[in-house]
Amino acid sequence: MKTLKFKHEDKNYTVKGEWDKKTFTAQAWQGKKEASAAFSIKKEKVKDGALADDEALEGVVMDAAKNDVLKGEDA
Repeated sequence: MKTLKFKHEDKNYTVKGEWDKKTFTAQAWQGKKEASAAFSIKKEKVKDGALADDEALEGVVMDAAKNDVLKGEDA
């Protein structure tokens, strides 16, 4: 499991993400309360047959969950 901790409006949040086969899903939490929608991305081959970089995919999804909290669009 990958985590990203951040603070917003004096509240602590944790974005938790994990792989399930070829899909990475992440969601922000404030303690045990959901603080964002769940965001997912599926690992697929790109045009030249190479696979996208895991770290890049994880970063995009983790940032999407964090940005959901920052914009005030709680789940």
